[in-house]
Amino acid sequence: MRILFITGEYPPQPGGVGDYTQRLAQTLASTGYEVMTLTAAQGRWRLWQATSSGDKALPTPRNGASWRLLAAVRLVKIVRRLRPTWCHIQYQTGAYNLQIGVNMLPLLLRRTGIATAITYHDLLPPYLFPKAGPVRNWVTLLPARSATAVVVTNPEDEATLRAAGIQPRLIPIGANIEPSLPPDYDRDAWRTCLGVTANEALIGYFGLLSPGKGIDLLIDVVASQPDWHLLIIGGGATSPTDRTYADSVQQRLTMTGLRHRVIVTGHVTATQVSAYLSACDVIALPFRDGASLRRGSLLAALAHGCVIVTTPPASAATAAALTGAVQFAAAQPDAFTAAISALLDNPAARTRLGEAARAVARRFDWQLIAAAHSEMYQALR
Repeated sequence: MRILFITGEYPPQPGGVGDYTQRLAQTLASTGYEVMTLTAAQGRWRLWQATSSGDKALPTPRNGASWRLLAAVRLVKIVRRLRPTWCHIQYQTGAYNLQIGVNMLPLLLRRTGIATAITYHDLLPPYLFPKAGPVRNWVTLLPARSATAVVVTNPEDEATLRAAGIQPRLIPIGANIEPSLPPDYDRDAWRTCLGVTANEALIGYFGLLSPGKGIDLLIDVVASQPDWHLLIIGGGATSPTDRTYADSVQQRLTMTGLRHRVIVTGHVTATQVSAYLSACDVIALPFRDGASLRRGSLLAALAHGCVIVTTPPASAATAAALTGAVQFAAAQPDAFTAAISALLDNPAARTRLGEAARAVARRFDWQLIAAAHSEMYQALR
C-alpha cells in the first residue's frame, strides 16, 4: 500500500509537524508500507521516499510550489501522478503559510479513487480576509467533512470536532526528539559553554516561537531572577504572524541585563536538542491555551525525563495523563517563578518528576502510533 503524506514543513525545515511526519513515515516504512512525503520549500516541491534508515530524495514536479487556493488543481495533478492508495494531509494552518489550497484537496480527490485522510495538529483557522468570521472555521473543517478519515492528536481537538458533528479518530503523537546524547556527553561542560556557573539555574524552552507559547512570559521570569539563565532551544518562526512576534522577542532581548542570560540556539540537530534538554534544570512551557498532548516539545521533554513546569490543560483527560509527571502553574510570571523556585529548592521532587515523565512518555510509542494508522488505512480503504 502506498501512502502519500502532504505536509507544510518537513526536515531539514524546522517544525514539530515535519518532525512528526518524518517519524511516522519511517516507522510505517519499517512495517512494509511504501511511504512518500510531499512538501514545499523555497518555492519548490520536495518529494521524499521514507525508509526505516532515513529518507531518499525523489525527482520533484517542475511546477512552482504553492499552497494557495488557485494552485489546488495543480496539487491534485501531482497527487494523481504519484498514484497513492491514501493521500494523508498533516494539517497545521501556520505550516501552510495560512493558505487554503490544501484544504480543498480531499474534496477535489473524491472522484479519483484515492482515499484521503487529514490529521489536525491544531484547529486554528487560516487568515482569509478582514472580518471573514465564520468562513474561516468553515474552511478549516472542510477537509474533515470531505475526507475518508479524520485524525486528531489530543482530547481537546477531539471534543471540538465531535461538537461540530465530526467523528475523528484519536491517535496521539510521539516525541519528535528521542533521547540521543552525543558521545562522551558531559552535562557540566555543556552548561559551562552556555555561560552557566555551578550556582546558577538553567531554565529551558524548546520549540518555535509564537504568541501562544508564552516565551515573553519566560523572559519576564528570568529578568526578575539574576541567577537564572534561559535557554531557548530552537527559537525560529514559520508563519508571518509568528515571525513578527519572534522579531519583537529578539528586540526585547537587547535590553541590558538580559542578552547575556538568554541564549537562543536557533535550529540545531536532534542530538544537540537532546543534549540541551538534558543540560537544563527545569523545562518551562507556558502554553497560553494550556498544555496539550499535541505539543511535540512537551512530548520530547517527557521522553528526556525533564523536570517540566507547564500550564494546566484545558482537557480533564490530558490533565489526568500528566498529573504527577509535570508541575502545573498558571500562565503568569509570578506563578511560573514560584513553581520553578520550589523545584530548584527540592532535588527529591525533581527526581520524582523526571521518573514520572519518562513513564508517561512510554505510552506514546511510535510503533503503537504507526499500528493505529495501519489499522485505519486497512479498515477504511
